[in-house]
Amino acid sequence: MNTDFAIVPASDVEAFAELYALVFNAPPWQDGWSVPAAAERLRALAAAPKLEALGAYQAGKGVGLVLGSGERSVKGWVLHLREMFVAPELQRNGIGRKLLAAFERSLAGSYIGVYLQTGSRVPAHEFYASCGYANTDLVSMRKRIEV
Repeated sequence: MNTDFAIVPASDVEAFAELYALVFNAPPWQDGWSVPAAAERLRALAAAPKLEALGAYQAGKGVGLVLGSGERSVKGWVLHLREMFVAPELQRNGIGRKLLAAFERSLAGSYIGVYLQTGSRVPAHEFYASCGYANTDLVSMRKRIEV
């Protein structure tokens, strides 16, 4: 089936909430997203300044999404890729790679680079590495806030 790619306006990002929950509730993530919580997350990400989002569509139905937001660095604008997902039944068929490549092409001329965070022991890490992304010396840190 033919896959089309199109820019997704902020107002339409939430339409991918059901797909988001489906993808991230499946292995290896098994996160436990409800569709309302997924919609809330996507709405919050879509509200970021300099949102960039590209959808993958088959027969008019959204089957994948990549989105992020621009951040100014000393050397220029970089894009923080926040989410990327493809329908589970279509994964490992090249759609994600094509979606990411189309997204990167859409950023050319406006951004000097893309960065993202993913787990070091999940298939997404291998996917991004195979698309030319490399580990950096940055470390992700977090602290739980206790009440």
